[in-house]
This record gives sequence, structure tokens and C-alpha cells, in this order.
Amino acid sequence: MQRSSVVRSGRIVAIVLMLGGLIGLGPAQAQQGYQVLDTPQSTDASEGAVEVREFFSYGCPHCADFEPRLSEWTSEMGERVEVVHTPVTFGRESWAVLARAYYAAQALDILDQTHAALFEAIHEEGRSFTRNEDVAAFYASVADVSEADVLAAMNSFAVNTQLNRGERLVNAYRVPGTPALGVAGRYLIDVRAAGGQQGMLDVAESLVVEENGDQ
Repeated sequence: MQRSSVVRSGRIVAIVLMLGGLIGLGPAQAQQGYQVLDTPQSTDASEGAVEVREFFSYGCPHCADFEPRLSEWTSEMGERVEVVHTPVTFGRESWAVLARAYYAAQALDILDQTHAALFEAIHEEGRSFTRNEDVAAFYASVADVSEADVLAAMNSFAVNTQLNRGERLVNAYRVPGTPALGVAGRYLIDVRAAGGQQGMLDVAESLVVEENGDQ
């Protein structure tokens, strides 16, 4: 085969492979930083608000970096969004303890005292929370709650139910890593596809605007 033919053939193969890669990602993911879910998920957002679901783990350092950024964005977006949090485990026992920690704090209505504090304890103070008892002792030190109440909440049927629902949502959204954002039960924003943490928030805001029909 002549050199010119080889070059033309190589270019054709390269183009086919490139298009194949984009098709595999889907046009939304490849070009806009999000994926459209095959099966939309129900949401509980108030009328006029769009649900934004954060998939995270207290054990994830990137989530620790993202937490203040997301908190500020949530304040700026105001009533246009309702942000909910879904702790993931990815099959890690240590992350399962931390997921229970989140749901227990939610059940005890102490998230305002514990959420940022637990991130700080793990990623700035180097503390380890591998047992429910570790979480209970910490929560009792930062919030008006007893260790017994924390342990009861972490081992409760309600928390078990939420943990199982969270796992189903992770699978339904096909979450590849953390942090990640779900919007309106229809889209998943991945940090890599969005070009970083600020990119995730920019994409989320554009989807919220689209969902609300804002101009």
C-alpha cells in the first residue's frame, strides 16, 4: 500500500475511534459535563425548587474540599434549589460507618453541628472513625446529644432503610466517584466530565435554570 493511502486510512481509523468514544459517552456527557439518566428518579423538592443531590463521603478528601464550596453555592441559589445529601459507601466498611453517621445526625437533627465538624475532624485533625462508638463519642462532644442516643440512631431501622435507599440511588445514578451531583432526578454531573468542582456547580446551575424555565 502506498504511503498516501496508509495516511488516509490512519486518519479514517482515528476519526472512527474518536466518534466511537463520543458516542459511548453520549453527547450530553461529552459536550456539557453531565449524563442523562436512563430512568429518571423521583424527587421531593418543593414547588418552584429543583432538587440537587450531592453524592459524597466524609472519608473523601475531595468531598471535604467541596463542602464549603457547595454550601456557599447553595446559599447563593436560595429557594431555586433544595440540596440533599446522599452518603456513599462503594462497598467500604469504613465509609458505611460514616454514612450511618450522616443519617443518624439527620435523624437527631444535629447536622448543623456535626456535618462540617466531621469533615474537619477527619481531614484536618487526622481522626479516624471506624466504629459506631467513635462517631457517638465525637457527636456527644460537638452537639447536645448523648452517646447512647447516637448509637441507637445509627443502629435503627430508619437509618438502615436510608442506607439501603442511598445504595439504590448510587446505582440508579451510576455514580462513578465522589463528589458528584444529581439534578432534578434526571441528570448526573461528574467532576471529571464537568472539568472540576467549580465546573460541577456551573453545570448544576445551568440545569437548574433550564428546569425552572428561567431566561
